Amino acid sequence: MGVRYRVQQTFPGHVAGPMVLGVLEDGVIRGGETLVLEDGGAPVRVTRFDVHTRQTDQGLEVGLQLHPEDAPRVTAGSTLVSPPEA
Repeated sequence: MGVRYRVQQTFPGHVAGPMVLGVLEDGVIRGGETLVLEDGGAPVRVTRFDVHTRQTDQGLEVGLQLHPEDAPRVTAGSTLVSPPEA
């Protein structure tokens, strides 16, 4: 099962580093993995999974801390997915 994470908000200047808030629609994210933008396939490194989560009708709402070099590629409305298998 692959990851599908829909970004709702971005926080580029967050104290802990760039963060996004979104809904995990499918799969599991633990932090430390690389996902890709569904539109274009650019890699996005997830450095930390925020343990403060909230279940919604759409899925699990969670925050992710992104690597500072990758964060500018991610905007509200972006979808992050598991990379294609080699």
